[in-house]
Amino acid sequence: MKKWLSFLLALCMLLSLTACGNESGGPSGNPSEPKSPTDVEVELTEPVTITFWHGIVQENMQQTLNEIVDDFNKGIGAEKGITVECYAKGEMPDLENAVTAAIKAGNMPNVTLTEAASVVDWLQTDCVVDMTPYIENANYGLDLSDYYDIYIEDSCNYPVPGYYSLPLYVACEVMYYNVDFFKANNLSVPTTWAEFEETCTKIAEITGKPAAGWDEGVKCFSTLVEQKGIGYTDREGNLLFADNLDATTEVISWYQNMVQRGIIRTPGEDYFFSGPFANQQVQMYLSSGNEGEFINMKIPESAKFEWSCAPIPQFEDGTKADYAEGFLISMLDNTNDLATRWASWIFIQYMQSYEVCQKINSGESRLPFLKSVAASDEFLNSAAPAQLAGVEQQDFAYTYPGFETDTYTSSGLHDYVVIAMDNILNNGADVRTELEKLISTLQ
Repeated sequence: MKKWLSFLLALCMLLSLTACGNESGGPSGNPSEPKSPTDVEVELTEPVTITFWHGIVQENMQQTLNEIVDDFNKGIGAEKGITVECYAKGEMPDLENAVTAAIKAGNMPNVTLTEAASVVDWLQTDCVVDMTPYIENANYGLDLSDYYDIYIEDSCNYPVPGYYSLPLYVACEVMYYNVDFFKANNLSVPTTWAEFEETCTKIAEITGKPAAGWDEGVKCFSTLVEQKGIGYTDREGNLLFADNLDATTEVISWYQNMVQRGIIRTPGEDYFFSGPFANQQVQMYLSSGNEGEFINMKIPESAKFEWSCAPIPQFEDGTKADYAEGFLISMLDNTNDLATRWASWIFIQYMQSYEVCQKINSGESRLPFLKSVAASDEFLNSAAPAQLAGVEQQDFAYTYPGFETDTYTSSGLHDYVVIAMDNILNNGADVRTELEKLISTLQ
């Protein structure tokens, strides 16, 4: 209920936004806004202070982020007269609601962390800055060839042409497994879904319990249809899975059947599988690489075991795909203050640097968005299991594009699929009927 109330509040705020529009009524409509890579570069003749809002709540990650901002202020910022004031705004939904309210009030942050769906919403207000000319600037631009393709595609995958975000915190889905259990029972880590089903059957026979599960039904749904070559959705919001409903029904029914046979399960009241896995109630599960930071905290002292990660299974006759998620960084402005925009870009460019990418990945779960960092000895020698498994999959990762149609948004589609998969996996609903109901609701 709280989630829906937050969504409705944000929607109401967006509908009432009037302060940020321009005469053209659309993004980048201000004729005085610089368009070329040379026009955006400004000589800062006096100190500039910019604000940076984020939704990082984990203590270790927040400490690292604060250190990164401090390093900027003491280094590049001090050289150029730029000071970044960093503010934590709670979790990501809290942050995005705060930014929406600030846009309405006309006192938005200059730089913010965000997610794609919110960028789509804010684009309607003409407050999100197209970073294309900054990226292409000869002196302070970015080398996009060093980025994994998916993150660059994601950064310009909006209804309006341009780069309205850049990657910062990235994670992929991985498969966690109990190394000790697998060794003791002479099991191999599955790489295909056929092997996964076979391994789960063996584990269930050994333990008398479901062997595995997938944390989030929506990611299960989208990944299976992506791997089958059916597709989930696109930047226009087309329901690709609805175009081949027979194949979608078949693959989701296959997964539902494993649940009904009792060889896998849903997280249920546990919400996430890190707890059941830590207590060895399941021996495998699929989830975000972020989960790796919580498993050791939950393993009882009296029952320690070795665990590791592997890439998620794929269909032998399918298309390789793995869901990637993360927090993006965007520039906001409705004043066309070129000096402040340039100062904001200098900070964003710093946040995209090799050094910052390396430091962000000093934890146990985040993945480098730069290929040079992923290939570095510094990363590879210190990477946690979830990071190593994630890096293996970044070349075929996919994300959820942000979009808004006449009847639903990208976040709305996500929520409806959550409901449909809950009915299918937890309530045993007929897959075809549930999918038809989902499609009918959205159209």
